[in-house]
Amino acid sequence: MVKRLCMGFLLLLVIMVQATFASSGNIAAQAKKAFERGRYGAAYGQYELALREARKEADLVAEGRILTSMAMLMTHAMEYEEAKKIFERVRVNALDTKGKEDFYRAYMEFYNLQGEYRKAFEIANKHSFRKPSAAFLGEAAIAAAGSGNNSEADSYLKGIRKCRSPGQLAFYEAKVADLKGKDPVKRYESALKHSVKRNQYFTSGIILLRLAEITGNKDYAARSMDVFEELGLKKPFQRAEELK
Repeated sequence: MVKRLCMGFLLLLVIMVQATFASSGNIAAQAKKAFERGRYGAAYGQYELALREARKEADLVAEGRILTSMAMLMTHAMEYEEAKKIFERVRVNALDTKGKEDFYRAYMEFYNLQGEYRKAFEIANKHSFRKPSAAFLGEAAIAAAGSGNNSEADSYLKGIRKCRSPGQLAFYEAKVADLKGKDPVKRYESALKHSVKRNQYFTSGIILLRLAEITGNKDYAARSMDVFEELGLKKPFQRAEELK
């Protein structure tokens, strides 16, 4: 009986050790799901827990990916100073290829959302990947167009077309057209249909916010407010509220 209890305790201990070892990945996965559901506060809290576990595990790749995700959440919240601090904590050289691509994509978005396109374009020029994601190419296209490098922007958009991501292509084509001074309203409306269908909440809110700025239509502003209020993003909500 005692022997069976000891064996049972040892087995439980092994399971607990294994769970602890894998917990940063498990928690980060749950954080990603919360983010995809638009639960920004819950996602950030879970990423903080995942970060602690990654440090216990001495896993720099996991730590870097988690920090990148946290910085992205702060970027979407327009808490740019805090986002910058988090980006600077990432040991980029320790990341794997996918981690580096995600980091530089998020960093370009950080600058693009603030209108600092030249800084984002510097990142795009310095870092390339064999098979970049549509999101990486899209942020690079925005950076190029925003800094007046239209031919490079078109080249990045061409790359997105090969990725077969119609929703992302629609959004980035609209952003590039907007930055080139072309009429982007129909393109934004098309991109909005994609983002709504795929439950890409932040993208929908940003598109509605920009449509409100371009058209002066208060309904776009009100819808943008609704999105950001439900996401719990105070500063984007305030920007939309100002347009209403």
